[in-house]
Amino acid sequence: MAATLAGSTVAAPDDDRVPKASTTTESSFDDVLAPLPASVAEDSMAVAVTNYERMREADQPYGPTPPINTAEMDADNVSKSAFVTSYTDEYSRPLTVLSGDIELPESTDSSETDAGVEYEYYDAESDAVVASDGDVVVASTDRETVEAAFDANAGKADRLLETESAIESGLSTFPESDARSVQISDEQPTLSEFEDVDIEYTITAQTVIDADTIEMSVGIELADESDATDELIETLESQFAYAATTDEPSAEVDGSFVSTTVTRDLAAERAVREHESPGYLQVERDFDIEDDDRLEIEIGRGDPTPIEDLTLEVDDEPYDRDIWADGHGKLEEGDTIVIEMDDVEPNLSVSLTHEHELGSSSSGTTILSHFRFESSYDVDSGELTLEYADEFPLDGDQVFVAAFEERRFYRSNEEATEPRTSSQPWDGETMAEGDTATIEDVEAGDTVIVGWKGTDYDDSISRQQANPPGRARFEYQYDDETLEATLEFGPLSSDPDSESTDDVERSASEYELQIDGEPADTQWTDEFDTVSTGATIEVDDVAVGSDVEAVWAETDATIGGTHAQPSIDLAYDDGTVEHVGGDALPAADLEAEIWAENGSYTLTLGDEIDGDFEDGDSFTVDAESVTDRSGDDVDEIGTVHHVSVRYDGEYRVGYAFPER
Repeated sequence: MAATLAGSTVAAPDDDRVPKASTTTESSFDDVLAPLPASVAEDSMAVAVTNYERMREADQPYGPTPPINTAEMDADNVSKSAFVTSYTDEYSRPLTVLSGDIELPESTDSSETDAGVEYEYYDAESDAVVASDGDVVVASTDRETVEAAFDANAGKADRLLETESAIESGLSTFPESDARSVQISDEQPTLSEFEDVDIEYTITAQTVIDADTIEMSVGIELADESDATDELIETLESQFAYAATTDEPSAEVDGSFVSTTVTRDLAAERAVREHESPGYLQVERDFDIEDDDRLEIEIGRGDPTPIEDLTLEVDDEPYDRDIWADGHGKLEEGDTIVIEMDDVEPNLSVSLTHEHELGSSSSGTTILSHFRFESSYDVDSGELTLEYADEFPLDGDQVFVAAFEERRFYRSNEEATEPRTSSQPWDGETMAEGDTATIEDVEAGDTVIVGWKGTDYDDSISRQQANPPGRARFEYQYDDETLEATLEFGPLSSDPDSESTDDVERSASEYELQIDGEPADTQWTDEFDTVSTGATIEVDDVAVGSDVEAVWAETDATIGGTHAQPSIDLAYDDGTVEHVGGDALPAADLEAEIWAENGSYTLTLGDEIDGDFEDGDSFTVDAESVTDRSGDDVDEIGTVHHVSVRYDGEYRVGYAFPER
């Protein structure tokens, strides 16, 4: 509901049987509704309109924005909009109509519909066709819909409101509102719990009263007026639960049409938006769980907020305010709250919630969420050995170890994966630094989780990987599209204390090279019976963009990977970027992105260099302006942070950084 009201909406004929919003200015949307063609009609859809001139008169925390990529035009010149949203197969926005003093870019093309309506158009970066018939601007992902809109606007094609009575009727309600949205669908999110109620349409509306006040309404047309129960009306009224209102919603029932209206207090909303809720919880680093009585948690940010508006939850349960508030009447940045040390344990979740008129704001952290463990894996026996490497005493009764078949990624909407194997190896013990345990039946590539009170993702206090022996490194030759893959078994350079394993020798059949998920034409078994450090194979005809992986053949566990692409060494010196090594690439296929203090801009190297961009060639960073994050031009480029070169519009092949 809140998202719908913050967007745009639509209007049409008047119907005096429903309550009208209390405004003295009537909003007419005929100019943006007339171009909506009947061809965009769907069984499940929404039509929305907004009068931006009226909506901008309200001082909202977040102002209304036209529903189109307006980088090529001035959004402030858009006076009204209408857009159609389809929900039939999947969410899509088939058509947007804008009116106002809108100018298309100068570089447009001319065309004409089959009905003879002339228009100008251009292809926007958002894969949309944007066009104007001199009356309105329309945008769609396909030219056919654009032309249907212009024909409808000229009266030469059927219009949506002439063929969809439910849409037309819905837009006729609240006829003086400044923003409206009507939806027809088998599933209405506004009343999702009323599965047996047949709804013809849902309408939401907003009307600007003054700079600090907007009237909001929601209405539903029922197929059966007997469904207009008290419970249904209460559900409608609850749609405004997270809006700053001046009074309780007022509901009206007129036959099969049920509506409720409330006054939105923009001054109160602005106050909430401008107020920073207390948060960024920071637990003191040094505490003794055995000797300390309380755990202190510092508030890292926030404006003064009454304690009675705040709730602290520990492991998802409200904590005693008389304890955690620690005598504070208000809480703000720098204050400290406390938890009794008897309530502290590993993986303890703590969250602070501020309830306000627009809902709530929360900030949380997890205490003692990571403990140090060392691990070693024997791929031949399938045993992984864990060694506890932390000083904190752990209750072994609560520690679980589980091996999963793959690296686990958290997806809250999926059921938890069952582990391959699990155990409680320290059951009955108090764990101390140096304690070890061995887990059996672990396969190469498995993720091993040490969990507190369980083996789910959120229970994890440490994660280890059962890595197969060996690593792979790659060298790609762009000129002849060849790839070299080399196995290494020595210690990682980042771990100089590791024992040398250069004498490791494995069967070549244990390793496989894959390109784009399929076995490469050349394998280590083609060159070797056994492999050790330095075993190299070469593969021909590896196209740019290929995904390359070396895997442990039995389980497809990755030991190394790369993306086949060229590379360039670049140097930056006082505004000049020079090619100082690497591949020679066609300049016409390269773009340089210059990232500077005040924004960024793109330079097409084909405009600067003829032929190949190769060793010794250079280009100059001399932009007078850049585009900032909001899409606006900035006159001063400022200090250059870095320059990157992109090949074929997709692959970043080189970087240059100024000396610091």
